[in-house]
Amino acid sequence: MADTPSAFPDWPRTGDPGQAQCHIFQCADVLEIWLDTIGAARRIRPLFVGIATAAGATVMLLPLGIERINGIRVLGFVDGSVMDYSQPVLFPPAAQLDASAMAQLWPRIRSALPGFDVAILDKMLTEVGGLANPLMHLGPVAMPVSGHVMSLPVGREELEARIPVSKRHLRYMRQLAKDQTVALEVAETPERARLFLDEMIENKTRKFHETRVPGFEIPGKRAFYDEATRRLPNLAPVHLSAVRAGETVVASHWGLVFADRFYFLMTAYAGGEWRKFSPGRILNDELIRWCHANGYRWFDFGIGDEAYKDEYCDVVVPLHAAVIPVTARGKLYLQSGALLARLRALPLWQRLRPYKWVVLRALKRGPSPTGKDGEAA
Repeated sequence: MADTPSAFPDWPRTGDPGQAQCHIFQCADVLEIWLDTIGAARRIRPLFVGIATAAGATVMLLPLGIERINGIRVLGFVDGSVMDYSQPVLFPPAAQLDASAMAQLWPRIRSALPGFDVAILDKMLTEVGGLANPLMHLGPVAMPVSGHVMSLPVGREELEARIPVSKRHLRYMRQLAKDQTVALEVAETPERARLFLDEMIENKTRKFHETRVPGFEIPGKRAFYDEATRRLPNLAPVHLSAVRAGETVVASHWGLVFADRFYFLMTAYAGGEWRKFSPGRILNDELIRWCHANGYRWFDFGIGDEAYKDEYCDVVVPLHAAVIPVTARGKLYLQSGALLARLRALPLWQRLRPYKWVVLRALKRGPSPTGKDGEAA
């Protein structure tokens, strides 16, 4: 066990996965940025665990952490809202870890870790790279959301047939392109990547405020994107792009690339009159075409069951969560969480929830010079 993935020679990096099977979120260079940003901001204790055979062959690597939430020690995968898929890093010997083997191994893993009250191992996939996830033997349940992926065909004609088209979208595209050039630009230099990121965060922050949902107030989240853009190479694994109409950025994207998979992760769109042109649709279509032209096999729309994904995707990725209380406090925490989940489903809660973020943002800004928050002097 260690507090950094670099302590393990076999831990995969984005440019050198070796024999490891994982998603990009489990690569050491991505995890190191997470440690320096979200992990530090939320004071999560990192716990990187290695499982090996008696002969020393690596079987499985676990990127875990313990976070105190309302005084409860919660063990989970490192995340902080920036990881779409969570799982162990698997190696070929992991194929031998059946239910019987995991029944013996899990207590040994627990005993090696510091004390915790409950383990919540969520957003788990059933397999990766053809290797079954051994943690599925811990009794997980299906999560109410899934991942969605579009497989990219070999031929361009087949690709175009797979991209959904509507008469309304074509009409708006003609209107938009009538007086200005509309094109996708991919950032190929650090300077361009920084510019695209700043423009995206500006539009994304506006959208967060309009929809009254948590955004970059989440501790360390903004720093994660800043540091990943600064420290990781452009085009791969960090990929920034923007759709421009003339000189105006109408849509932008921050994503990751690993092996033959493109991860569609964070988008932002211009507001006002630009909305009627469906800039998000333009961005989706042009990025898919770019990925196809550059030899990628999978366009991963990530976690979330938004309706538009059904128009593109032919692969649904079921996600699971294993919830394991180990102390009385952990059991009480889960019981209170179940009650809170029922409350959140009530219509009144849904109406009031957005105002929580209005209040938090107002408190963060503090009073104006007039003493009235939000009014200029």
